Amino acid sequence: MSIAVKDRLSTDKLSKLRTAAVLEFTEEIFESDNYRCLEVLDSDQQHLFIVNRNDRTLTALSLSPDMSLKKETLFADKIISMKEYFDDYSLNENTPPRKIEIVFMENRTMLIEPVSSMEQDEEYKKKDVAAQVNEDFENLIAALKNTLIL
Repeated sequence: MSIAVKDRLSTDKLSKLRTAAVLEFTEEIFESDNYRCLEVLDSDQQHLFIVNRNDRTLTALSLSPDMSLKKETLFADKIISMKEYFDDYSLNENTPPRKIEIVFMENRTMLIEPVSSMEQDEEYKKKDVAAQVNEDFENLIAALKNTLIL
């Protein structure tokens, strides 16, 4: 059984990030095919990356431990390059990427690394959660690529 991003963000630790996402985008963010979301935890921030395929944007919501929220919306048509990083890629097992590096026109680089969540929260080490996060990450990458004119 997979655990949807909506449910993963409902835990006590991540509920504030979920609330911020709903306030910014409404509940539709977790229900519409127009959006692809991925949460990433690291030592000093909780991040929620949201691709809006209609608006062709990538929004990063970041919540720090002191509860300060930062919202940044970047336009996908300003992406110069995207590089996916794989560890020991297996064609048979379709190994997902570990992280993605996105370079924007203003020489801005954004790194999205969902595996860092495993170091911050034991829940992300569970096989079903890890598999769902990997699937969400691949869907986020596909949505980003879908918004670009190549």
